[in-house]
Amino acid sequence: MQQTPSTGQHTDSAFTVVLCDDCGGDEPAAALDALRDVVRRSPHAVLVRAHCPLGRLWCRARTKAHTAGRVVLVQPCTTDRTPTGATVIVGPVRTAGDVAALTHWLESTPLTPGALPARLRQVENRRRRTGLN
Repeated sequence: MQQTPSTGQHTDSAFTVVLCDDCGGDEPAAALDALRDVVRRSPHAVLVRAHCPLGRLWCRARTKAHTAGRVVLVQPCTTDRTPTGATVIVGPVRTAGDVAALTHWLESTPLTPGALPARLRQVENRRRRTGLN
């Protein structure tokens, strides 16, 4: 994944971003750098790196599926860290274009899942369908 230039836009939105370190198979450097930049410009944002935030069973089931790739969880919240809605599962994040779309979305207000490109809602959509079976 290549470094993606950011829009440099400041946002007052409050959110927590969780970047999965186990997904994607390669180093998360480009995604991590881009997310760090967005969080630094957002006074009420927090970035967390985690292993399998969706659980190892889910991650292993995705490795050969069309949803394989890095997963990012985004929790919109108030400035005192109180959640304001459901956690948004973003992914798969595979390319520099995906990283750019994610950072652009994080810099927008409000953080509505429908504003994400369809390709970045694949993991959430698959998760919902799996839960219905």
